[in-house]
Amino acid sequence: MIKNIVLDIGGILFDDSKSNVEKLLHKNCDTIYKKTYGGNFKECLIGNMSVKEHLELLKDDEDYLDIKYLLQNLSLSMPFMKENYEYIKSLKEKGYHLYLLSNITEDSLNYLNEVLDLSHFVDGGVYSYQEHVKKPEHTIYQTVLTRFHLDPKETIFFDDKLKNVVAANESGLPSIEFKSIETIKNFIEKEEK
Repeated sequence: MIKNIVLDIGGILFDDSKSNVEKLLHKNCDTIYKKTYGGNFKECLIGNMSVKEHLELLKDDEDYLDIKYLLQNLSLSMPFMKENYEYIKSLKEKGYHLYLLSNITEDSLNYLNEVLDLSHFVDGGVYSYQEHVKKPEHTIYQTVLTRFHLDPKETIFFDDKLKNVVAANESGLPSIEFKSIETIKNFIEKEEK
């Protein structure tokens, strides 16, 4: 029986998709998206560089203003997915334990905490910038299991990226690819029958 639900953040609680960025900037954003969230940004995700330092390295880039806008206006570039949140919150009210496991920067976690007040929403979290390791590296999945004493037989992890789901399953953390909130609803309905 599942007692613990571990969630990724981007794509589940906040829309961090390229299509959202394109709507926000009103243009094709393939290059901007790659510059913003690729390259040195990976160092931000593992806590080796701040977002401010990442921006400083890009200050002479032709897309700098767009990149800066995205990284400094998280409420717009990563809008809150309220419907998903409301359903997930209802699971906590039913008695499930909720945990977060995310590749995230310190700036993004601060924003998340402002929106959600994590201390009341989840029972704990493992964040890449604090651990200096990110998904899909196997050690981060073991970290969430050991830190919170989670029994894999009672735990399920949802992530919107298949490579993270595959790595989690290989690491002993049962996982399902999140496609929409229906993914979690359908799983819970089957679980509760």
